[in-house]
Amino acid sequence: MNESSPTVKGDNDVRAVVRALSILDAFDSVNPSLSLQEIGNLVGMPKATTFRLVNTISRAGFLVRLDDQRYCLSGKFSRLGNIARGKLNVRDAALPIMTEVNRITGETITLNVASRNDRVCLEVVDTPAPLMAIVRPGEHVPMLFGATGRILLASMTDETLREHLNSSSDGRGIDSEALRRELEQYRRQGYAMTRGQRIPGVTSIAVALVAPQLPELYCLALTGPSVRVDIQETQFIEIMLDAGQQVSILLGATMPTARPQKTGSVDPEKRGRRSRKSG
Repeated sequence: MNESSPTVKGDNDVRAVVRALSILDAFDSVNPSLSLQEIGNLVGMPKATTFRLVNTISRAGFLVRLDDQRYCLSGKFSRLGNIARGKLNVRDAALPIMTEVNRITGETITLNVASRNDRVCLEVVDTPAPLMAIVRPGEHVPMLFGATGRILLASMTDETLREHLNSSSDGRGIDSEALRRELEQYRRQGYAMTRGQRIPGVTSIAVALVAPQLPELYCLALTGPSVRVDIQETQFIEIMLDAGQQVSILLGATMPTARPQKTGSVDPEKRGRRSRKSG
């Protein structure tokens, strides 16, 4: 028993840290202040445990007890947030998740940004399969065609979209009303998917990155031969939605209320991991 007690204590310490972090994560723009009862309900902990952990976090200076006996995050998080924003850029946040999505799906994953009338590829994690869509960092592609460009267009304000269509030579031949309906559908569902719109035989699934401090419009995209991607469409869409959400949270976004929270990172066993041999 004595030999196992350090391990037991270590497990308990880890559990306490996880619980404390879940308490901090319960606060958001919808719930900027919470009572002890509300915190316990949100994180699923007994009242006594919640009380003990909240007191510990408060003594450490990360929670403030208000006059109405509710709690809110302290100003320490502003300092920590400024440090994170100054150090963590979009590529740093996205690349590990892109690498994991590439490992699970076996397809090419790209990070892209809107730049005037084009979308620019910033980073690529290539498929190991010989049959692949070749995309290179720094490549400029007109934004009007393909899922990558369309999800960036869907992220624009109406005024910016109108200016883009008016200034782009490709935009003059586009049915603007049909395009707006299409973009609205992408906003509602959270992703864009196209088959052969830019390159025949290629399917692409793209999701926007959403965070309050991002200076530009960014997105992640999965691109591959339609013969491979289409048979895994449902799983790949879910994987990309999860990936976009994870990167956005790293960049400072709050968990969207319209999409159910998924526990942990993308799990290949739960998401129908496809074999590398399928490429």
